[in-house]
Amino acid sequence: MSIKLKSFSLKDNKTSNKQYDFELNEEMNTGLLHQVTKANRTNARNNTASVKTRSQVSGTGAKPWVQKGTGRARHGSLRSPIFVGGGIAHGPGGRVYKDRTPKKMKKKSLYMSVSNRVLEESVFVVDGAGLDSPSTKAASNAIKELSISKSFVFVYGENDDSLVKSFRNLSNSKLTSVTKLSTYDVISNEALVFSENAINTFLEQR
Repeated sequence: MSIKLKSFSLKDNKTSNKQYDFELNEEMNTGLLHQVTKANRTNARNNTASVKTRSQVSGTGAKPWVQKGTGRARHGSLRSPIFVGGGIAHGPGGRVYKDRTPKKMKKKSLYMSVSNRVLEESVFVVDGAGLDSPSTKAASNAIKELSISKSFVFVYGENDDSLVKSFRNLSNSKLTSVTKLSTYDVISNEALVFSENAINTFLEQR
């Protein structure tokens, strides 16, 4: 199936409609999108929250006072959680956030979300063949000509270094490689902008 995508050429500074061979998936399985997106966000979590238990804090191992005769409650260690400077009871630490999602599910949800953006006419292509050096001004002009006013994700491919350096300074932009494009990247942004190299790689993977 052939689709038309709005494309902007940095060399000619013109906007045109280009034909691409893409099989649209008009089915919207919201359950699959939710499952894949949730797994993606789970795997992105940093396991940084951590506290020390009574066995990990630095301190003496001596008994604070004798067992009997002081009139106070018995204690065996100053590293107990009830003392200042002691360990923390039931605190965070050691948890692993990981959710394995089958590749077929991730692939299906990705093409489903991209197809939805195509139907919404929110997928664009930037041809950077004429960009010899990075230019944020050229990238900003491309976004303006494509009528993108809200958040967008720029998907780059191989040999797109100049485009990456041009688009990374734009506001409301997120950059990702075509090999790492995820369902969350597509549905969390209003528009999807491919480089010419990236769209060709994406269609080959299909």
